[in-house]
Amino acid sequence: MFPFFRAVKSYSLTLIAGLLLLLGAGCGESADATVDKIRVVDGAEQCTLPGSPFAKPVKLELLGPQQPGMLGGKGSRAPAAGAVVFLEPADGSDLKVEPATVTTDEGGGVTFKVTAGKNTGDQYLRVIPKDHPGKSITLRFITGMQIDGDERQYKTGSVTTEPLSVKLVKPDGSPAAGVAVNFDLLSTSEGASSRAKILTPVAVTNADGVAETDVQLGDKTGIYNVGISVVNPEEGFLIQNKTIKLLGFNVLSVVIAVLGGLALFIFGMELMGDGIQKIAGENMKKVLQFFARNGIVAVLAGTLVTAVIQSSSATTVMVIGFINAGLLNLTQAIGIIFGANIGTTVTAQIISFNLSGLALPAITIGFVITLSKKRTAKGWGESILGFGLLFFGMTLMSDELKLLADFPGFREAFRWFDCTPASIGGWMPIGAVLGAILIGLVATVLIQSSSAAMGIVLALAAGGLINFWTAVPLLIGTNIGTTITAQLASLTANRVAKQAALAHTLFNVFGALLMLVLFYVPFGPQRIPIFLYFINEITPGNVFAPDPQNIERHIAMAHTFFNIAVVVLLLPFLSQFAKLCNRLLPIPADEKIHIQPLEPNLLATPSIALKQAVSAIHTMVEDAWKMVDQAVNMHFIAGVSDKEKYEALAEAEERIDAMQAEVTAYLVQITRRPLTEPQSELVPLLMHCTNDAERIADHTALILQLTDRLLKTGKKVSLSGKKDLRKLWNVLDDQARNTISALGSTNPEQVKFALKDERRLQKMAAKLEDAHTERLRKGKCQLANAVIFIEMLGEMTKIGERLTNIAERTPEIQKHYIELQK
Repeated sequence: MFPFFRAVKSYSLTLIAGLLLLLGAGCGESADATVDKIRVVDGAEQCTLPGSPFAKPVKLELLGPQQPGMLGGKGSRAPAAGAVVFLEPADGSDLKVEPATVTTDEGGGVTFKVTAGKNTGDQYLRVIPKDHPGKSITLRFITGMQIDGDERQYKTGSVTTEPLSVKLVKPDGSPAAGVAVNFDLLSTSEGASSRAKILTPVAVTNADGVAETDVQLGDKTGIYNVGISVVNPEEGFLIQNKTIKLLGFNVLSVVIAVLGGLALFIFGMELMGDGIQKIAGENMKKVLQFFARNGIVAVLAGTLVTAVIQSSSATTVMVIGFINAGLLNLTQAIGIIFGANIGTTVTAQIISFNLSGLALPAITIGFVITLSKKRTAKGWGESILGFGLLFFGMTLMSDELKLLADFPGFREAFRWFDCTPASIGGWMPIGAVLGAILIGLVATVLIQSSSAAMGIVLALAAGGLINFWTAVPLLIGTNIGTTITAQLASLTANRVAKQAALAHTLFNVFGALLMLVLFYVPFGPQRIPIFLYFINEITPGNVFAPDPQNIERHIAMAHTFFNIAVVVLLLPFLSQFAKLCNRLLPIPADEKIHIQPLEPNLLATPSIALKQAVSAIHTMVEDAWKMVDQAVNMHFIAGVSDKEKYEALAEAEERIDAMQAEVTAYLVQITRRPLTEPQSELVPLLMHCTNDAERIADHTALILQLTDRLLKTGKKVSLSGKKDLRKLWNVLDDQARNTISALGSTNPEQVKFALKDERRLQKMAAKLEDAHTERLRKGKCQLANAVIFIEMLGEMTKIGERLTNIAERTPEIQKHYIELQK
């Protein structure tokens, strides 16, 4: 046992040393006064009345030159600490700045207040680094204007319930009446196709100096940027494109996008597992076993993989897929999951890394490879395609919900739980700490990405909305919330995969409990919680200063060392941890572990399931054809409108729709079973046939609509028209019967007859249409009746096309059907 612990210590130190080297930019970079870039954190582009202070102080960050990153990466900029900055009004502006000269702190930050003068319109302030004047920037402020409506939230697709209003005030404080205010829609979340618009592009201020307009929002959730301009030099106003945000929210679109993304995510995971199953030979097992042959190597593998793909969710989902394919046992999987928790912390260091760009290439490449007829190649294709669909689904979910981060109400929710102690050396309020953990958990569950949730935490901290005291409980919550991905992925997986998902949750819950205890272990003269004190000591800047310094780096370092500490503590007990999961979620002795939990009586044997699917489609085509028969002969040709029979046909169509959904879902379930190549090739053919059968039934409603239109004209189909339709019907009926017969048999001659009937049908329909057009030209029939007759010919030819689609696929179905009988 002791050699094992010595190995644990050695590997753990190596792991921590490697991470420290990776994060060296956070711990080792030195700050100096060299200024290469000035970043506006907050406070620019504000509006106020003459002589009044602007509401928010201006916050700037001065940064040094760009440093090269590891392996040719983008790198980072060190804060320009101790740099002297001059603040001077520019271009005739009369802004007042307090103080006029500032010095950057250790994090390169400066904060100052600005007060408006008497001059109205755009006013400018020059920010000039003393030793680097060439890097100066100009900030704009607006005097004499107040805006009501910025960042209001409205329902998409509607007109704003409250007008967007602008108030203009002259230098002496009196309202500026009769001034034209221009409103322009600068951009929307929908791009050029948006139907959003400004209802009053130019509004004139009233006696109170107020100009108003309403805005029609588009249909998509997101930001609608409106530009406000005032060009009236005579009144002292020259304001160019002051941008404000209107927020549109569409509950339905968000729900649809999230559910659709979730469906793609689960389907991609299962497709990836099926592909791995097809390519999983002994060689692949040896490779996987090498990476997970013991706990230390498994942790390293999980760390490196997650650091590369920037998603612990993706890593744990892949682990679930490997378990589902029988390539990993529970102990090996837990080791990789431990490592994934460390690897995911790199996200906070390089948050801009975006994996979504790989989704579509993976889908494209995977689809092309699946066209191969070789089982192994097809397995690789399915694995790559499933990988792409998995990330595409995750992106679809997160992209829609990420928009909520721009909504003030969403951001404000984080401010309700301020975890700062009431006094220096006091305790963090336990209620606020638990509340912050819960918010981080819920946000991550909703967004389905701990990376996205961490991005929101970092953005809120950078904007001064939350402090370090609150950010750490939030990131602990994101750690727990990210386990929902593994839980969702395991819903359709076997029991061992469910145990791995449980291990992920238990690991992160244990870490949260550990950190909760450490929050109440004070250290140092100010009695700061020991873990927070440690992070502050190893990270540049004082995050506990009145104006927190370098808070984003502190949060990232806290995230990293928190997960390292938990892994180091639990790694020696990896086997015991696996036994705990097995005890909490035991596998019954008589339970057989399947790749997917499917209905045993029908789906356990794919050949029987496929034979049943063919039989169901055969029934669908028969029922759909009976409906068409009734609609054409009992209603249109007979000129009869029977409400009860109409309703019966509508109910029959609903049954066909329901049957299509059932058969399609059933076929999807079959694809999750180990299939032979003929079985795999048969599934898409049957899906297409199912869709065509349902479309044939859909034509029933269209034919009944033609019947009602014909009866409203007061006429029925003429004798010659009935004769023509019956001739065409006989050909179509013969085609349908041949198709139905071929679908339920192994006789290839029926297919030939069906395809021959389709060619006859097209030629006959064309001749009948030409003849009817000629009668219409000679005035032998009314225009309305002629149009309806021609539309009826079109419906019959379209039905013939659907039958042809089925007939053309039937030879392959027959070939596989014969094999299924063997």
